[in-house]
Amino acid sequence: MSFPPFGWVAICAGASLACSFASGPQPGSPNDAAPAEGGRASDASFRSCTIALPAALGWTLSASGTSFRDASGRIVFLRGVAAGGRSKFAPYVPFDFDTAQYGTALGAYMDRAASWGINVLRVPFTWAALEPTMGQDDANWLSLYDQLLDAAWARGMYTILDFHQDVYSEVYCGDGFPGWTVSKPPAPHHDCPSWSGKYTTDSDVRSAFDRFWAAGSPVQAEYLAAWDVMLARYKDRPGVIGFEPINEPGWGTANLETFSATTLTAFYSMMVAHMRAAAPQSLVFVDTDGFDGLSLSTMLGRPSGDGVVFAPHFYPSNHDPNAVEAGLKTWADIGASWNVPVFVGEFGLNDTSSMAVPFISANFDAFDALGLSGSEWEYSVSSAVWNSETFSLVAADGSENPIAQAILRPFARAVAGTSVEQAFDASSSTFSLSYIAGGGVTEVSLPPRAYPSGYELTLTGACADTASTPGRLFLQSDMDGGTSSVALRIAPK
Repeated sequence: MSFPPFGWVAICAGASLACSFASGPQPGSPNDAAPAEGGRASDASFRSCTIALPAALGWTLSASGTSFRDASGRIVFLRGVAAGGRSKFAPYVPFDFDTAQYGTALGAYMDRAASWGINVLRVPFTWAALEPTMGQDDANWLSLYDQLLDAAWARGMYTILDFHQDVYSEVYCGDGFPGWTVSKPPAPHHDCPSWSGKYTTDSDVRSAFDRFWAAGSPVQAEYLAAWDVMLARYKDRPGVIGFEPINEPGWGTANLETFSATTLTAFYSMMVAHMRAAAPQSLVFVDTDGFDGLSLSTMLGRPSGDGVVFAPHFYPSNHDPNAVEAGLKTWADIGASWNVPVFVGEFGLNDTSSMAVPFISANFDAFDALGLSGSEWEYSVSSAVWNSETFSLVAADGSENPIAQAILRPFARAVAGTSVEQAFDASSSTFSLSYIAGGGVTEVSLPPRAYPSGYELTLTGACADTASTPGRLFLQSDMDGGTSSVALRIAPK
């Protein structure tokens, strides 16, 4: 596989390595301004080497205990964003585009995401987009979705396909299920700032979910048929690592705790078996109900089967950055008790909040400390907003909102070793990584935009390849086939 450059070229020479970084326009950077000239790494700080990744690494990941692992057995950490709110209503893609200009808009959207150094997109889709008329799939939308997934992987980003719903359907001022699944549906709309209250106050929403969860539900049978279309189409799509059966499922008129412990747990067990039978290499990401993301507790039980990933959301009422790690430890502990990886499917804050940058940064800090993965909510480029939500990293004109600062940070993408510890100090832009290596190649995401004036790299126990893939740092331990301690530090010049 090959990855397009992010606008920087590393020029390295000599066994002791002297590197300078030549700058060019940064795709997706605010106003596409050219960054400052890069610095020069200290000759004595690390040893240079040329490193080749395994030829048949592929894209599939497995759930190995609480870790994601790739085909070579490396521990993989996922850091990314959700291709968000704009995907909830027609034309059901995460950015605006003019007729016949989809490819151009898609390229700009993905280049900007790649410039942040992320390696995963949680990509929502709605059943209403797939099957707007019962029995008739929308071939045009599927083509747009195909191109979006392919464009992500062409830039080194995994994708997770998320059947997204909120308060059931657009006909109830939400998104997700097509209107034809209910009788006499009202007109679709998305102008309800207090939409989440409908889970408990809207009798039509509650009745719709009751019908979906009922034994022998014809709606659930149609839902499974819709998922079969998606599974068959995307199970072998490069970059697609898994499927999320349903976002923040509603519980109808049932008791919420009882629903999670019984109905939802059984449903996920059924979906894991169904999805893994159709797509054996794919992971299944299971979400709690939306209120659990506020309370940071759940009665959901571990679904049966292999390939399960616990994928809760994190929207605590307390936005104190100092409280984030303790809150996320609740989800980490459940992952440990289930013996599955944890992928926090959503976390974020209104882009106008003064707490947004420190809060989102604290989430990524906690992921590093707790060994978690996750995707921030959300990344849309749109003049229209869904239900007055303003969470996007990017404004309608394509310029980045201040909260995008929190996304732009180094992290270990894949570690060939154990006892991994990593951390990023946003105040000093210093990244550290240590692990016990046992051979193989470790990859660090090193977005050039994070160090516009260059960086100092200090490394022991391994050699480094800074040039083979722009935006990546490759490490090879000194004792390939044995074990050695590796310690890396990256700081701005």
